[in-house]
Parts: sequence; structure tokens; C-alpha cells
Amino acid sequence: MNGFDFHALTANEPAQFGKYGSLRLRYLKENKPTLYQALLQGNLLNAHLNEIDRQAHEMTEQILQQLIRSEHFDESVKLSNPILWVQKMNPFKDIAEETVMRDLIYC
Repeated sequence: MNGFDFHALTANEPAQFGKYGSLRLRYLKENKPTLYQALLQGNLLNAHLNEIDRQAHEMTEQILQQLIRSEHFDESVKLSNPILWVQKMNPFKDIAEETVMRDLIYC
């Protein structure tokens, strides 16, 4: 599943997941109950959710950086024209989040 190595995880890893881990948890419960139960019974659920959350944050940042580079947009705009920065960054963040949801959370 997405290159995720369940055997490399610690079974008793504490739940530290945030937004994306919580979204993944809800998705598993509602749409993948068999996988949810298998992860739960194998004591891998928290580790899975922590890893998904970590990967989602990393992926979001990578996508944002790619979008910024592709538009030849950089941090200097943030200082010189904050309104333009926000106008550009909001759609970039939306694109990054939609991609993460499609490719990592809801799969």
C-alpha cells in the first residue's frame, strides 16, 4: 500500500497523528473496515496513522515548493507584497491538499 512498510513500525507507537492521520482514521473506519480491523488487531493502527500524517505533511510541502518554483514565485514576494503572496499561496495550498487527499488519505 503506497510503499508503506508495516513491518518497520513499532507496535506500541503512541498516537501522535494530526489532521491527516485523523482524516485517514475516519476514512478507514467508514470505507475500509477490513483494513482498519487488521491494523487495529495487529497493533499497527497508530503507527500507520502517524506515518500517513508524516507523509502527508511532507508531500504537501513538496507540492507547494514545486508550485512555487513552477510559477517563478519566491519568498521575496512575501515581504514586498503580502497580499499577492496570500493570493498566490491559497490556491497552491488547495492544490497540494487535494493531491494529498486523493493520493494518500483516500486510497
